[in-house]
Amino acid sequence: MKKLLTVTTAAMMAAALAMAGCGSPEADQGQGAGGSQNAQGTQAQGAGGSGGDKIKLVYWSNQRHDMEYVQKKIDEFNSTNDKNIEVSYEVMTENYDNNLELSFQSNQAPDIFRAKSEIAPYASKDMIIPIDDFLTDQDRERFGDTLGIENINVYKGKTYSLPQFGNTYRLIYNKDIFEKAGLDPEAPPKTMAEVREYAKIITEKLSGEGIYGFAMNLKNGYSSMYRSVDEVARLSDMFYYDFKEGKYNFDQYAKVVQAFADMYQDGSFFPGTESLDIDPLRAQFALGNIGMYMSGYWEVSVYDSQFPTEQNWYACQLPTIDGVKGVNTMNAAGRSFVISSQCKHPEAAWEFMQFMCSEDYMIGYHEQGYGIIVVPSVAQKAQPSKQYASECFTLTETDTIAPLAPEMAGLVIEGKTFYDAYAAVILGQDDLGAVTAQMNQVYNQALESAIEAGTLDPIIAK
Repeated sequence: MKKLLTVTTAAMMAAALAMAGCGSPEADQGQGAGGSQNAQGTQAQGAGGSGGDKIKLVYWSNQRHDMEYVQKKIDEFNSTNDKNIEVSYEVMTENYDNNLELSFQSNQAPDIFRAKSEIAPYASKDMIIPIDDFLTDQDRERFGDTLGIENINVYKGKTYSLPQFGNTYRLIYNKDIFEKAGLDPEAPPKTMAEVREYAKIITEKLSGEGIYGFAMNLKNGYSSMYRSVDEVARLSDMFYYDFKEGKYNFDQYAKVVQAFADMYQDGSFFPGTESLDIDPLRAQFALGNIGMYMSGYWEVSVYDSQFPTEQNWYACQLPTIDGVKGVNTMNAAGRSFVISSQCKHPEAAWEFMQFMCSEDYMIGYHEQGYGIIVVPSVAQKAQPSKQYASECFTLTETDTIAPLAPEMAGLVIEGKTFYDAYAAVILGQDDLGAVTAQMNQVYNQALESAIEAGTLDPIIAK
């Protein structure tokens, strides 16, 4: 396992901000196969469609916040490339993984797709092809250390994806609500105990107006917790996987879960949180009905275009349990587009991939506030984004490209995931101690079995 890579160079501090995708064979919303759309809202044409001698490719993404920019750049590629390549673009934010699996099973996979999870799950199933034969020495020099990170863009010694952007996580809060509740908007909470206190005060004083202190999109355990519980645990050095021992240990993580469960028991959560998805949560925040929640840098563009708001919102470093003792990971950092193993024109897909990972594309994406460039050689050439609140997400020394826990690197768990199990705990539906004991047993047994079977290498970071 490659050593933890910290991406806080001076160059990157000057130029940075979110995520992206590019592909044709593969949050947080959209619709495809019963729920996909392109940026014009029309059904995208599949690979192999009629159209003369053009090489037609299909690219799937699970990101919607950057649709306008991505479609504009794809239109540019389609009109300027000299290889007669035409790319269709589909955005699918619901059931993305399931639809991707089904597309491969039916031999109708996209040619390029955005890697929603890390590289290992796709590479281990032979869903994607390595790009080493396409990479030049100049490419490797340009991308530097961000290109060779095991399980992020490299799997078992082969490279599958190019680094582009990452998203930092923050506590997002409404300054107007703070003031209304008698809280100092310039002094946001730094610990989970303070978050609980603030949430309780907001709810007690303003719930009569439909305003509540805190929110989580607990309709989806993974979607709600990777952006909140996971990152509070990381920053508190209470993460569920011990990278030194190479084992799962949910004992400390459970304490972070308890902090969120306490707020729910206080009645400080926005009502209906158990059936709340991320977009309805954003809509309520944009209306001024939620005091705080946790998410990533992509929220900057979400509130600029998807859910325009007059609210005086801001963001700050995530809280901890008892002080900053760890680091945060950067969402989606180090990976972007991958080429499907069912792609009939991999050379053409590589042409598109190069375009989408070019300096021009990355700099424009960053400066318009869609994501943080993680490639230092490119980041130093970009200007800071002028998008509202983008400065809140600028890289700090605690924002890193962190190694992946086994379940993100291909470990398969039968039954309920720890995200779903702990979501039930937060909602008061299950016992914290019992769930923790069960998750320690289930995950470590699965890990030992996978290593013994040779389907997963031990994951230890030094």
